Amino acid sequence: MLKLIIRALAVLVPAALLIAPVTQASSQASLADVRQATAKFHDLHQTTSAGYIRLLPCFDLPGVGGMGQHYVNTGMLDATVNATQPEALVYEVDGNMLKLVAVEYIIPLDKWQSTAKPRLFGKEFTRIDSLGLWALHAWIWRPNPSGIFENYNPSVRMCPGH
Repeated sequence: MLKLIIRALAVLVPAALLIAPVTQASSQASLADVRQATAKFHDLHQTTSAGYIRLLPCFDLPGVGGMGQHYVNTGMLDATVNATQPEALVYEVDGNMLKLVAVEYIIPLDKWQSTAKPRLFGKEFTRIDSLGLWALHAWIWRPNPSGIFENYNPSVRMCPGH
């Protein structure tokens, strides 16, 4: 009986759906799953204990929106992504406080061997040549009126000094 079911599936389900690209492997996780997996990172001590380090300065784009301060787990920077284990956590800088507002998935350009852009949650990553990476933000902790997967969020404060 099991062999019959497997044969039926092989005919009904295209192979591309059964064998997904590596970066799609965890795309079955929902954004709710990502929120659940990253809720502990509202506590910055949990963030640093999990191997995330402050990396690069705070990012924003005047007239478009803020992005924030990134904490990146550099040990995760390879050619794969796991939806519930983002490579970066993004924090809004609010005075002396940091507030978790988004997660970011990162693939270094030199690690990505495919000619197709990496994708997760049905969205293509953005190529950022100046930083040598592919990136996809998910604004799961601060609503983004521009869209959940946009790079900048007009609801996030601009970086100090801007």
